[in-house]
Amino acid sequence: MLRRFLCLCLLCLCCVAVPVNAAGITNFSKLVTADYWIENNTDEDTIILDAEGIAKLNAEVRKKTPAVYDLENYPATIKGRNLKSMLTNFEALEEDLYLRGNKVSDNYKNILRSLVNTKAVTQEVAVQYAVVVKRANLRNLPTGEALYYFAADNNFDALQETALDPCEPVIVLHTSENKQFHYVQAANYRGWISVYDIAYTDRDTWLQFLKPKHFVVVVGKSIKLKTWNDNVEYQLGSRIPISSEDNKSYVLNVPGRNKNGNLEKVKVKVAKNASLAEGYLPYTSNNIVRSAFKFYGEPYGWGGLKSSVDCSSLVYNAYRTVGVYLPRNADEQEASAGLHIDLSKLDDAGKLEAINALPIGACLYMDGHCMLYLGKSNAIPYVLHSLGSYYKDGKSVNTMRVVVSDLTLQRHNGKTLLSDLTTAVVYK
Repeated sequence: MLRRFLCLCLLCLCCVAVPVNAAGITNFSKLVTADYWIENNTDEDTIILDAEGIAKLNAEVRKKTPAVYDLENYPATIKGRNLKSMLTNFEALEEDLYLRGNKVSDNYKNILRSLVNTKAVTQEVAVQYAVVVKRANLRNLPTGEALYYFAADNNFDALQETALDPCEPVIVLHTSENKQFHYVQAANYRGWISVYDIAYTDRDTWLQFLKPKHFVVVVGKSIKLKTWNDNVEYQLGSRIPISSEDNKSYVLNVPGRNKNGNLEKVKVKVAKNASLAEGYLPYTSNNIVRSAFKFYGEPYGWGGLKSSVDCSSLVYNAYRTVGVYLPRNADEQEASAGLHIDLSKLDDAGKLEAINALPIGACLYMDGHCMLYLGKSNAIPYVLHSLGSYYKDGKSVNTMRVVVSDLTLQRHNGKTLLSDLTTAVVYK
């Protein structure tokens, strides 16, 4: 399944400088700024959901998406047999894989399987609490080695699941055989993380990061804060607890990892600036568009690699700036909560009619890809998306960046983005 999705990413969608009304990707100066779409947004700054409505939406997301957890109510112990079932999902290893251009041997795959360390799983497993201390990769298996489905590929690491930001709370379930990785449950993903990227703490301290009463949200593309000797990156939508503030600055409680692997709060003073908002932004379509455009032109970052975003994390990051926490993956976002419009049985004309009725900031989904709807220019609908490649004249054209385009781009199957659309979702 993952290989199929990667093939879609590698072969499917993006990039060429074209004038405003030419088919495909646009670099026209007006259309590639958030301001243009905001100026033409008839909803302006209408509040879509207040705090109570957002809480209900998030609860519905958790209810409809098995991968999204209410971490506060995660059980203190789990059955060992259930943990073993999680650990032994070796789907990625069933395919041919390549390491630095060379095919991975069966022996190498068996070593990876052994690192999972299922023999150490007890009948009943007590969970532990930790907080991410630096932007960290969450892996499918306990290794930092990048493996690919194609020898020439260096973009789509088959073992990369997602990236977690500092301050994110996780539940530690297991440790690899070589003691270098922990298997953790984050709010919307499970996987392996380096032991040096998290810090253990008690539940009460952990809850202060899970449910902070006073916090800032990163509303720039990213910021870096110095924690001891490290400049730690926080990406768009990251949430950081506030210790204190005055008229000009915040003192933030950021997590640090001491030599024993335990959490120590580090107070970092930072000037109030446009990259930080106190609390969530109001949930308006304008704020969703502003947030998403912070990544315009940035590299395509599969699973959060390259300090950037793929198609679904672009959507995820934009929405978490307003306090809406969606699933991480596109297929789960598509099936999650919100107002769903089924496009799968409509012809192109019917799909265009449905899209034209959408509010700005709605999301468009198809097999293996998602996009953020921006609105219309000269009656043409445009979207913002993080895109791998598209097809032109029977050949794949690589893009690997966040672009603005219309829906005429051709996919690997010969269909346009418009023709392949399956669902539109308004998250309310």
